[in-house]
Amino acid sequence: MEVLYLTAECKPFAKAGGVGDVAGELPPALAKQDVDIEIVTPWYGQVQFSDYTVEFNNQSESIELISQPEVDGVPVTFVKNAHYFEGEDGTPYVHSPDIPFKDDILRFSFFSEACLHLIKQKKPDIVHINDWVLGYLFGRMEMEKLKQKRVLTVHNLGYQGIISRDVNDGWSIQAIDQDDRIGPLFADPRPEWNSVNALRLGLELSDHVNTVSPTYAKEMCLPENPGAFFEGGKGLDETAARLAGEGLLTGITNGFNYNAPPTDTALDELLTQKAAARAELSADFEDRNGFFLGFVGRAVEQKFGLLVATLDGQSVLERILDIPGVNVAVVTTGLPEYESFLRRVSSRPNCTATLAFDRERARSISLGSDVFLMPTLFEPCGITQMESMSCATPPLVRWTGGLVDTVIPHTESSGTGFGFAGDTRVEVLENLINSVVDAKRVFDEEPERFRTIQRNGYDTPFEWSASAEQYVSEVYEPALRA
Repeated sequence: MEVLYLTAECKPFAKAGGVGDVAGELPPALAKQDVDIEIVTPWYGQVQFSDYTVEFNNQSESIELISQPEVDGVPVTFVKNAHYFEGEDGTPYVHSPDIPFKDDILRFSFFSEACLHLIKQKKPDIVHINDWVLGYLFGRMEMEKLKQKRVLTVHNLGYQGIISRDVNDGWSIQAIDQDDRIGPLFADPRPEWNSVNALRLGLELSDHVNTVSPTYAKEMCLPENPGAFFEGGKGLDETAARLAGEGLLTGITNGFNYNAPPTDTALDELLTQKAAARAELSADFEDRNGFFLGFVGRAVEQKFGLLVATLDGQSVLERILDIPGVNVAVVTTGLPEYESFLRRVSSRPNCTATLAFDRERARSISLGSDVFLMPTLFEPCGITQMESMSCATPPLVRWTGGLVDTVIPHTESSGTGFGFAGDTRVEVLENLINSVVDAKRVFDEEPERFRTIQRNGYDTPFEWSASAEQYVSEVYEPALRA
């Protein structure tokens, strides 16, 4: 089967988040499953072509050498346009300061139009898009009556490409919105918003939809419950539930690219490195023999909101820091109010905060911490918990989304990490604090059990080959039969 894989970001060329990781790692795994796949992504000026001057016939001639780039053997086609994807727009997402999504909606509706041209030219069997940014494409394919099968991967329901009809000035967006047949599928399901929703359009016009973990696929079908910190389907739960009821929604856990396959010898070497990293990390703290919690992630509501939430007038992070013997090391950037909060809290002797993305410091914390803290509001799949387990650092997670599918609660003899849940706001916050107490207790009082949890996590495989097999059998093949 021939698949055109369309994405706004793809490592190593451009990456803003997890979509870029998946786009750089899944297609090569699919190619090994005999899928004829090609990646298409905008050119943000990130690949430099070689310019030379050649002396010929007594004059200088400039030439430009352009080679076809690849990602692990998978061909990549760049869509190049100076107006939409270079200069100030030389990044996957622009984040309009006045109206959310406005600039990006124009850029990616243009990208969709360019991809429509490619589809007509290449005639693949399947067009595979990622998230809201190419939802318009499926609308345009429907208008043009193109017969290729359509697959959509939802990486994060928090971003839907919603824009008010009052400010929508993209001609292709208006053409879809005004189409009597597909316009209603473009409308945001909250009529009072008077908006269009690119992700909903993509969902409604897909032959098959998948998301990046089985549990997140189930959560998509449920309404939001802010009182219990439950995000659910973010307004698209009815659409997701219909797809699930028709057998058109699948959850497939992302893989993880390991530097080397886990072995006993490698684990022994890793634990030696881990002890050295822990000693280095402890130098920043007054109590060098304490229990070290590490946090590496964005300071945004999804990742950090539960730590700044208050319980009995005090933030959860401060409540955690009040637990005797607990040290917390943070690497993050994000919302100014969260960074300001961390500047204040990190004045404590048992808390450090690096408010910049420092890759070396992040690696040091992931490796040197005793437990990796990941209390997210929602998590479609997550990669940092896989990274921490590969460092023999058990994660402490909220039982939501892909964290349910990738982390196993610890028991007397099994498990790969620690976690918490709750049915109300207070339960969630109290259980987060209690889970830290539990993790510290196991670390302090049951070292052999803690070592078993480390080993179990280190030995847990998250192979892209297994994910790719599922994409073929559970997504692509059903789409072709649709």
